[in-house]
Amino acid sequence: MILVTGASGYVGGAVLKRLSERGHSVSAMVRNLGGAAEVRAAGVPIRIANYDDRSSLERAFEGVDRLVFVASDGDARAVMRQHANVIDAAADAGIGHIVFTSIVDMDAASTFYFTPVYRDAEGRLAERGAGATILRCGLYADLILSNWLRPARETGEIALPLAEARVAPISRDDVAEALANVAASETPGGGLYHLTGPTACSFDEIAVAASTVFRVTVRYVPCAPADYLARLWAEASDPWPHAFSSLCRSISEGRYGTVSPDFERLVGRPAEDFESFLRRAVTGRPR
Repeated sequence: MILVTGASGYVGGAVLKRLSERGHSVSAMVRNLGGAAEVRAAGVPIRIANYDDRSSLERAFEGVDRLVFVASDGDARAVMRQHANVIDAAADAGIGHIVFTSIVDMDAASTFYFTPVYRDAEGRLAERGAGATILRCGLYADLILSNWLRPARETGEIALPLAEARVAPISRDDVAEALANVAASETPGGGLYHLTGPTACSFDEIAVAASTVFRVTVRYVPCAPADYLARLWAEASDPWPHAFSSLCRSISEGRYGTVSPDFERLVGRPAEDFESFLRRAVTGRPR
């Protein structure tokens, strides 16, 4: 049986839907009954557990053969603790294989807010001896749209401290498809994969795509890191100013610009390019 964590979230819910539609024995893990209401339509068993509650995790993991572990989010110290709880409980429960969503920005020299969190989780997976497939995800195309392009649709500018950096964005839908394929594999032998889009785009090119899809002029304007951080302080609560400003530094240092062939190896087709994603997301049309 496959258990999908974070099933009420976007990625977890998309993985659950794909596995259920393919006829796999799958269950959904959510934090509370409110979250359970969102996944009832999938028609799969629901298990209630909290990443901060080891006893609830132990109960949820009973009889599970494979775990799709969708990473948590929020305060980095809390996320690190939650990841440790899940990995330790899964290892103690004897789960044979864990499919974990990590990030491409794993360099020890990186100053990105969440890099130590994911380095700790990957190290813990190795230490506990849990069989694992790790999918290191590139920058989500959805993040670019929601945090940078939707505001730019109104202002006409993408003002970010990224210099001439490039990124290879991947959509959450493509990440979910790769997760589902690995989880459903007859012999998930483990390993490490990097999930990115098919092309490394400059932010000038992203601005052109946004202009085409939005039908308004959008331009990319490099700004100073201090100016961006000040804007975040005015608009967002902790930990997001530090998280986004340090993410931009990682992007500007080239940590999100590498294109990997791993998605096509796992899924059998290229990942969706950024303009196609943007057009689909904005119009609401299916792929």
